[in-house]
Order: sequence, then C-alpha cells, then structure tokens
Amino acid sequence: MEKLPPLLIVEDSDEDFEVMCWALQKIGFTHPILRAERAETALLRLFPKLPPADSPEPLPCLVLMDLNMPGMNGLEFLEEVSQRQPKLAIPIVVMSTSTNPLDISACYGFGAAGYIIKPFKLEEYLETIRALTLYWFNTVKLPEKNYDEQ
Repeated sequence: MEKLPPLLIVEDSDEDFEVMCWALQKIGFTHPILRAERAETALLRLFPKLPPADSPEPLPCLVLMDLNMPGMNGLEFLEEVSQRQPKLAIPIVVMSTSTNPLDISACYGFGAAGYIIKPFKLEEYLETIRALTLYWFNTVKLPEKNYDEQ
C-alpha cells in the first residue's frame, strides 16, 4: 500500500488545530497530518537542510496556513516562500478569520493557492473542510515533485 503524503497545518492556536483535526477525522480524511505552530517551523519543514530524500520527515502535499500568528505571520511566510530557490511546488492555502480584502489580495499576490475564511459555525466549518479536501485531494492533481527544479 502506497504511503499517503502528509498535510501540513500551520496553526498557532491549539483550539483551532484541534477543531481542524476533528473535522478532518469526521469526514474520513486519511492522509497523515503534520503541524507547525509557527511559520518559521513550517519553513524549516518545507526547505530542510537535508535533501528531501534524506530527510526523516516527508514533505507535505498541501499546506493549510493561518494568517495571523506570532512571529512571522502568514503573509510574511508566503513572501519568504515566493523568494526561495528552488521554487516550492506545494500549494499553500490560507485559512483565516480575516475578511480584509487587502489580506486576501496580498496572499494571492505572494502565491497562495487559495484563501478560505474560517466559518464560526461548526457545521459550516465541517462543510468547508469537506469541500477543501474534496477539491485538493479528489479533484485536482497535486504535483509529484515538491520543488520546481527548472
């Protein structure tokens, strides 16, 4: 049986992370879930010092990222990722409570693959997670390589 690539969730809030894990479990999501509580930790995971083949941790196939975090925020993370070489070929989807059009535009400007506003009602949250996973894990074809090595 082929091992499924992990989903990386970049979320500083324990409560928000637990709700996301609950929703993923509730819809039958089977990929491993990795967590980075800070954007800086996520960068180290996505750009390891060891080559990916030698790294003990597999690279994720998708990153779900909170926008407002202590230290480096989600927008700064996206800007940093957009400037790195080799270019990351892993989609990054921002999940935030922010409805600010400037935040949304800036995230897309720095290469976010999507921007989702976190619903407050549990049923709406569950449906959002269901739609997100259906799209990213059943509808689109994710890259097989983690970096664009042109």
